Amino acid sequence: MNNPFQHSEEYMNYLMSLPKELYIKILENLFLGVFVSDQNGKTIYVNPAISRHYGKLPEDLVGDSDWGKWEGVVYPPAYKNMLAMKRPLIYRQKNMLSRNYMEIIDTPVMKEDAPDDIDFTVYVIQENFSDVDFDADAKLMEKPEKVKKRQRRNIVGESHAFLKRIVELERIAKSDMSILLLGESGTGKTLIAEYIHQCSDRGFGPFMSINCGAIPDNLLESELFGYASGSFTGANTRGKKGLLESADKGTVFLDEIGDLPLNLQVKLLHAIESKSFLPVGGTTPVHVDVRIISATNKDLKTAIAQKTFREDLYWRIGSFISYIPPLRERKEDIIPLSLHYLKKQNLKYGTNKVFYSLTLLALVNYDWPGNIRELKNVIERMYVLTSGSIIYESKVPEEIRMHVPRTDDKFYYSYDQLLDQVKSYIIQDCYSRRKTSVGVAEELGITQSKASRLIRKYCAKEE
Repeated sequence: MNNPFQHSEEYMNYLMSLPKELYIKILENLFLGVFVSDQNGKTIYVNPAISRHYGKLPEDLVGDSDWGKWEGVVYPPAYKNMLAMKRPLIYRQKNMLSRNYMEIIDTPVMKEDAPDDIDFTVYVIQENFSDVDFDADAKLMEKPEKVKKRQRRNIVGESHAFLKRIVELERIAKSDMSILLLGESGTGKTLIAEYIHQCSDRGFGPFMSINCGAIPDNLLESELFGYASGSFTGANTRGKKGLLESADKGTVFLDEIGDLPLNLQVKLLHAIESKSFLPVGGTTPVHVDVRIISATNKDLKTAIAQKTFREDLYWRIGSFISYIPPLRERKEDIIPLSLHYLKKQNLKYGTNKVFYSLTLLALVNYDWPGNIRELKNVIERMYVLTSGSIIYESKVPEEIRMHVPRTDDKFYYSYDQLLDQVKSYIIQDCYSRRKTSVGVAEELGITQSKASRLIRKYCAKEE
């Protein structure tokens, strides 16, 4: 093993004594994306973090040397320049899946017996951490056994906007504070409520859920509070336990609480405050110990102003309020969620279907008004319609594909032509947003005269 960093002999011997498994664990758990290719550009190693950028699992990328498949997704694959120069190369790359620019560091490792020849190349993807909540990230790096116990594996998401809220809710879960989850329909509030329950000290108790808007008003009271024997015609002669009593020592999740009738809001408020209630037709109070988690897609403050929701109940159920962002506000989660639902289909039917890269590009460019629920349905539909092993973009519903930016330009496979296309895309994208050569120069860090030349060259159609 060569020694390019001039380590002492003692330290080199120490490095050589470390087990191979340790190095593998380090690479596999590294947050930064790392992949390694041989002298011909063939990928020989990929760590799991790469999936965030390419929407592929490591096993799908190893052995791959066809950069053409990433046309329209990643600009530019600049390894040829590094191979020619035989020195580390740092460049800025545009990723259309995440819509972010990333710093790529390509480092050639030379052969020991031929110092002028490249043995393999290490690529590291450096993301922009300026908006990262490092306090939240520190919480994410808990011991594996704790994460497994909490079953965060059921919570799919990598965006900081989403994970920051999950970390906050994990902390709140340890208390008995009531929690109100706000967010659009389909954002996963029910799954998050169940996760909060699992994280809490009540995790081994019952978790009972009810949709307050899905049950007729005349039945909702008996569902929540139960009823006594003979309380109404057709009632069970032995009576029935309600949701609150069934969840004793556990958690009750009240979904769509904004649809709860006013008369039941009064009774629920009393039950929360006194930890007791009277079943329908009953005379003996039932005492319960439950934690209340509520959710709604309505604006409760507007409902309070319109006298359709009680303000005192709002403050009682909202000791801690958390806003779950819609999918359009956490685009980084579209690829992990898509892979998650595709994996479930593959496991269910014993297949090994994968997404084509431009399929993921189409999914990322859509705003998903139905949020995760809509995405799940689309993934299942594309899976069923695909008879082969690759899910191409033609299987994406037309109403979603129409949101992918159109271009009349041809995608090229040669490096020089591809690089020119990259410049064209970057200048056109920047000019469409900044509108002036001054704005383009400021964003790209170039002179105004150079920006003007590039705009004249690449943006003739827009002027």
